[in-house]
Amino acid sequence: MATIFDAVPFLAAYSVSFLVLAAIALMTLIQNFATAPLAFVNEEQVPGLPLRFDHSKLSFRAVRTYSNSAETFPAFGWAVLMAISSGAWPLLVNWLAIGYFIARVAFWVIYYAGIGKPAGGPRTMAFVAGLLCNIALACMAAWSLAKVVI
Repeated sequence: MATIFDAVPFLAAYSVSFLVLAAIALMTLIQNFATAPLAFVNEEQVPGLPLRFDHSKLSFRAVRTYSNSAETFPAFGWAVLMAISSGAWPLLVNWLAIGYFIARVAFWVIYYAGIGKPAGGPRTMAFVAGLLCNIALACMAAWSLAKVVI
């Protein structure tokens, strides 16, 4: 057996979703690593203490972006894994995962760059787009599981 796709062939239809899941995990870990030079090395932020300054400082935005990624990743991971496990329509699961990925990358770029207002601007729109993809994935999983249970 070379991969899980060999052992469980139906999972191959979801390979894009697995790739997105891995990419989101990697990007979140990179953000975690990036918080040191962007926020802690210059001593603008102190690990374990409340954030100082506001959205005008890159150090603030770096820590907040990582925190947001760490907070939203589990919900996406579980939603996509449950959609896959329940046998939800692979094409839509893959497209929603891609949509989530694009929205998260846009969120990160916008937040790191400090584009727009702190609330209600393009960053909020990118966050909501990703959230809607995640909600759709969770609904697909619930629907597919309900069909099995009922």
